[in-house]
Amino acid sequence: MDLELFFLSIKDFIQTSPMDLIALGWFLFCWIGYSLIVDNYVHSSRGLSARMYLYRIQWMTNVLSRENRVVDVNIVSSLHQSIAFFASTSILIIAGILAIVGASDAALDVIRELPCATQPTIAIWYTKLALMVIVFVYAYFKYTWALRQLNYANILIGAMPQPKENMDDYIPASRRAAMVLTMSAKHMNRGLRTYYFALGGIAWLLNPWFFMIATGCIVWIIYRREFKSDIVTVLNMPSEEKILLSEAQFQSDLKSEKKAPDRSGE
Repeated sequence: MDLELFFLSIKDFIQTSPMDLIALGWFLFCWIGYSLIVDNYVHSSRGLSARMYLYRIQWMTNVLSRENRVVDVNIVSSLHQSIAFFASTSILIIAGILAIVGASDAALDVIRELPCATQPTIAIWYTKLALMVIVFVYAYFKYTWALRQLNYANILIGAMPQPKENMDDYIPASRRAAMVLTMSAKHMNRGLRTYYFALGGIAWLLNPWFFMIATGCIVWIIYRREFKSDIVTVLNMPSEEKILLSEAQFQSDLKSEKKAPDRSGE
């Protein structure tokens, strides 16, 4: 009987609000499609993730030459605290959404008073809240997996030898630690992307058109920050150049670097 009710709810959802169904499909296409394309098919050495991977390799290589690695462990611990904050926040948000489920009648009354807001049925309302729960549960799992990988990286740092000579023989150990740190960062980035897309999901509570527009804007914002932002430009600057002496010179070099062609094939 419950299964029959479930399929009747889906049928009601499709028949009563096809625009909401289209908006949901657009959201899933953007969210899943962007992650698949960026993480698996976009290989640019000028992207933020690629550049940070190179800096992690440099960091872990320098660890080999240090006898005291307390600073390196403290850096990993600070990253651990940042990810733990987002993981805890995800649980609180999920609890808040479930509280809204219990007060759906009052929430719907508020939404009906808002301009440009649609009048959803109770089935569509529950579908919208269910999407938000699923999104933040996914983010929680990503953050907790990133935390575990940071713990593994801490162990690898502690297990690194302290070579007295011929440090090149131990480079694979430093690269292994850098790869584990990068995998942790990858899952953290996916969790952060989920937070961005969840903000677009809030617009669905009002109007499916707002939802679609917000989702498209979020894709553009995330893409720009990962590939076209000022921090990416700075990270792509040659490390051997002299320190910039003025803000004007910095802005000039920033514009020049942005116009430079992609050297991903080098």
